[in-house]
Amino acid sequence: MDHERDHPSGDPAPRPPGRWLSIEAACRLLGVDQSTLRRWSDQGKIPVFRTPGGHRRYNEEDLRAFLRGEMRPRRRMTRQALTDLSFSGYEADYLRQARSRPWYGAYDSAQVAELRHLGRRLVELAVRAIAGRGERAQLLDEGRQIGRRYGTLSAAAGLTPPDAVEAFLFFRAPVIQAVGRFIDEENIPAKRAVRVFAEITDFLDQVLIATVAAHADAAR
Repeated sequence: MDHERDHPSGDPAPRPPGRWLSIEAACRLLGVDQSTLRRWSDQGKIPVFRTPGGHRRYNEEDLRAFLRGEMRPRRRMTRQALTDLSFSGYEADYLRQARSRPWYGAYDSAQVAELRHLGRRLVELAVRAIAGRGERAQLLDEGRQIGRRYGTLSAAAGLTPPDAVEAFLFFRAPVIQAVGRFIDEENIPAKRAVRVFAEITDFLDQVLIATVAAHADAAR
């Protein structure tokens, strides 16, 4: 959901801040080589998150606790942690895959900039919807508004309905995977895990329905 073009320098546009480090940065922090860190991760000594592109990401707090010789405390499923994990999925390799799809090139630079802004907001809304505590209706209303704008922009760019749906699903994937990985790494109880998946999937499905409806209206 984070449509992103390169800056003139060739570097990806800045991502929202987080505490998730690449394997290179994690190795520098720990003072070890990559093979050692991979072995420790595979042995369960240091938690690791894998992005949709298959790259490892490490939580800085976990690494510093490891350096201090502390047992890693179980983290709560916080909104910030899930948001950071979701954003970490939109890495350069994943965005290069997007640029290879025909629908990506249909958007002009102004549309891409707006979609990037809307996508970041939608990720935040989706994560908040997991534990809305009474604000879910409001979050869903704003999510549907974003979905309608997605549909309108996609129709204006000349995308077909299947292409508009494919674009939405492509950029939704890192959010779903982030939730799944967090549940797996944190050993979230099965009952809660089912509820979380049901809530975030329903939220994003409602946004997708609004996208398709708006695309159909704009294409008439």
